[in-house]
Amino acid sequence: MTAITVPRVGRGRLEQHRLFVHRSESLLTLDITPGSILLDVEDTVQIGKAAKSAGVTVDTIRFYQKLGLIKSAGRSVGGYRLFDDEQIRDLTFVRHAQELGFSLTEIKELLALRQKHHACSDVQSMLKRKVRDVQEKITSLSRLEAELANALRNCNRELRLKREIKHADCCPLLTKLGRPNGSNGNKYVSSRRKPSDK
Repeated sequence: MTAITVPRVGRGRLEQHRLFVHRSESLLTLDITPGSILLDVEDTVQIGKAAKSAGVTVDTIRFYQKLGLIKSAGRSVGGYRLFDDEQIRDLTFVRHAQELGFSLTEIKELLALRQKHHACSDVQSMLKRKVRDVQEKITSLSRLEAELANALRNCNRELRLKREIKHADCCPLLTKLGRPNGSNGNKYVSSRRKPSDK
């Protein structure tokens, strides 16, 4: 039996691990000792299981990796992408941040802030901006709701008043939308996302 020392980086420091090789005629077998590099594969999962754990799709994971939101996965001997617990936590973090309305650019910033000491004031600033954005959207949606409700009232009134409806003027909303300034040029819900955030 021959012992081979294998260097390995673990938790930020270089560690040495020993593999024991048995030689029997022309065959070699490995005995895995605790902490050896080969045991790391057991702490990883393939992309499908990682997606399920984080509540995202496989395509979403590939997209996040392409944008650099999560680090690239290692690969198994067979070429399968392998994800560890830290990467799954990052995937879950990104999904939850998206549910709160953060853009992918903002999420990248939040991921960077996680590595920084005393990031609370930076996160607070981002939250304040997000709250303002949501308040603006609520105001815009309220205006939109009022205009749609008004259009519905006009439709109901026209239907009550006109017994014989002619095709040319059967619907005040369709008539209004067909005019050059029919919608008053209003854009009610602004999209602040940049093209790269899609």
